[in-house]
Amino acid sequence: MGVFQDKIASALRIEDQQFTRELLAECIGTFFLLLIGNAANIQAAVAVGGNSTSCHIAWGIGFMFAVYLAASVSGGHLNPAISVAQSILGNLPPWKIIPYTIAQVIGAFLGAALAYFGHHDDLWKLDGGIRQVTGGQATAGLFTTFPPDHMSVWGSLFDQIIGTAMLSGLVCLITDKRHQIPTGVVPVLAGSIMSMVAMTFGANGGFAINPARDFGPRVFCLCAGYGWEVFSAHGYYFWIPIIGAFIGAIIGAWIYKIFVGLHGMNESLDIQPAKGFNVSVKVDREYSNSSGSY
Repeated sequence: MGVFQDKIASALRIEDQQFTRELLAECIGTFFLLLIGNAANIQAAVAVGGNSTSCHIAWGIGFMFAVYLAASVSGGHLNPAISVAQSILGNLPPWKIIPYTIAQVIGAFLGAALAYFGHHDDLWKLDGGIRQVTGGQATAGLFTTFPPDHMSVWGSLFDQIIGTAMLSGLVCLITDKRHQIPTGVVPVLAGSIMSMVAMTFGANGGFAINPARDFGPRVFCLCAGYGWEVFSAHGYYFWIPIIGAFIGAIIGAWIYKIFVGLHGMNESLDIQPAKGFNVSVKVDREYSNSSGSY
């Protein structure tokens, strides 16, 4: 059995294609994030006493483990807006943005699909098998995001810009080596950031703050029978979580760099996440921003 397992592992292992491994990591990480997040939304909607707080916590925990899944291979962006922001800061080659985005959207699509089939009976209980985007029995909002009726276009766009700027800026914070945050702790902090944004701006439009998180499940809803209304509802709202997230991520990253990143000593740190978090510090006499991916 051991020899057979070794042969299977050898056949599946990708050793000489680093970029392929990165795309797989981005895909599986985003898949897991959407599986947990969408499943939490459905469970909160169908359960007696379900509430948004449980969803906010679940999204944060899901994001934490999703980053753990991908960080050591690809940096754990799981978000096209974060990939663009990191590329602008010089931490990701520009040519990787589109492949990363495709991998992230595919992962989000598949995560939404598994949550859908895993909770198919619960969805039937909610909408009687009639897949609806708007109305009292609408369930599309459990997978992708829509604003409440009182939100304007500009209010919704500003909401996405603020939320994604918070995410992007704080990602720069927790990945800046000068803060001496142990590598193994960074995903926990990333999950905390997600929950924080959800709890402070989630009511405005579902805290998409991630084009892949919103667009992948939206395409799945189209395939699952919700119809083109998933794109046309609320005045074609679908573009706002995409454009707003990209704008916000860039703004957040540059705010951190301008106000913090450009003003610290460039320290070469070797951070060990185990056995007391030993940190060795080598100080270079120049200024630099050390933030990057997870």
